[in-house]
Amino acid sequence: MADKIVYYHGCFANYYNPDMGKSLVEVMEKNGFEVIVPDQKCCGMPQMANSAVEGARKNYDFNMNSLANAAAPGYDIITTCPSCNMMIKREGLPFFDSDAARFVGERVYDASQYLVKLYAQGRLDTRFGEIKLKVFYHNPCHLKVQNLRDSITILKMIPGIEIVSVNTNCCGMGGSYGMKKQNYARSTEIASKIWTEAKNSGADLAATECGGCGLQIEAGTGMKVTHPIILVNQAYKAFKEQDAA
Repeated sequence: MADKIVYYHGCFANYYNPDMGKSLVEVMEKNGFEVIVPDQKCCGMPQMANSAVEGARKNYDFNMNSLANAAAPGYDIITTCPSCNMMIKREGLPFFDSDAARFVGERVYDASQYLVKLYAQGRLDTRFGEIKLKVFYHNPCHLKVQNLRDSITILKMIPGIEIVSVNTNCCGMGGSYGMKKQNYARSTEIASKIWTEAKNSGADLAATECGGCGLQIEAGTGMKVTHPIILVNQAYKAFKEQDAA
């Protein structure tokens, strides 16, 4: 019987980049997991950032009850969005404490963090095919404050991938901050540092876990931006193709 894992995909994978969610499912299935995707709403972080506290509470309570029910047998919970991860793991708890929220918060992992955990346990399938890419990696603020840089560890396991630069500065998007007209000048001023670094890095593409950061990097550089879990999935498929050749 396969192990099971619960996936909180969040809005970005659901509405903007479904390939991210599909890749997460395929990567976990490759490692012997059945992926459970329970009913879910926006994590509530955007509402909190815009002072819509009651709206955030409704979404948060719905998500905590849904995730707690799905994970009740003792399953872990994976996210692919740094902001969703931080909201359901710890940021929502001081505002909307509940038994379900505490249960969920104790078993939430970022996707790359979970793959590194599997690797440490000797359970990660490391049969990666070669992908020749120079990668500019941006560590989003909501992973940085949790001291999570596990995507670097995972990407370095893939033959052919060279991480040519790692950026840890804020991209200036700040969730919905950078999308507001009145914040445009300040947002782009903050982003200018990462745009310059990315353009000068010689990278073929940029990788980051945050959808908002990805939009900001792409807008200022024209670079293709992808999620690390998509590269991991491509590496598994590359191995299959190379093994069959």
